[in-house]
Amino acid sequence: MGGNSALRPFAPLVGVPDFKAYVEQYPGTDLTDDALYYLGRCYLQEKEYALASAQFDRLLRDFPTSPLQADALLELARCDDLQSHPAPLDQTETERALTRYNQFVEQYPSHARVGEAKARIQALRDRLAEKLLLSGRLYRKLSKYTASEFYLKRLLHEYPDSKWVAEATRLLREVAARRGRTESIEAEKKNPPARTGQEPKGKPDERLRGVQTSKSPG
Repeated sequence: MGGNSALRPFAPLVGVPDFKAYVEQYPGTDLTDDALYYLGRCYLQEKEYALASAQFDRLLRDFPTSPLQADALLELARCDDLQSHPAPLDQTETERALTRYNQFVEQYPSHARVGEAKARIQALRDRLAEKLLLSGRLYRKLSKYTASEFYLKRLLHEYPDSKWVAEATRLLREVAARRGRTESIEAEKKNPPARTGQEPKGKPDERLRGVQTSKSPG
């Protein structure tokens, strides 16, 4: 079961119909797990990701002692990875792929494809970090500084190895400076200083609006 020995009996089988027929006709043989794996790979090549995932899922569930367990888990992660979206969009598939890649690396640290999985882990972590960066940047432009800080600090805490750390750090400093200016004017509104004859130009409300509506850099 599994391994290169499976290539000989499956040599004449060249695509989805053949492997699908084998799985349906021989659901419990020593080569059924191999057939499921190759059927999943065929669906993957045809970009039928849901069908591919179903084959790898079945292999993992029904054949726990198969030597193809590791490869099936990696291919399942790839199915999610290939369905994932750029950072501005929903990241459900990205997170699911990341979970499965991490599971693969933890369970099979000596597997020949661990390097491939680790490379994808870093790429997906960078994408999730970018998602947080985009949120932080958006809230900064909207002058929602507390929300902006929340997302930027999450990025630094959860993805300290991300390529976006330097950008997040820079934005966080800008946001902190802007928050300080805004809070200073708010405090002045509540507790106006004694008149000195050298009052700053403009009422506090007007100056606050100026801070909040000024164009953000970047």
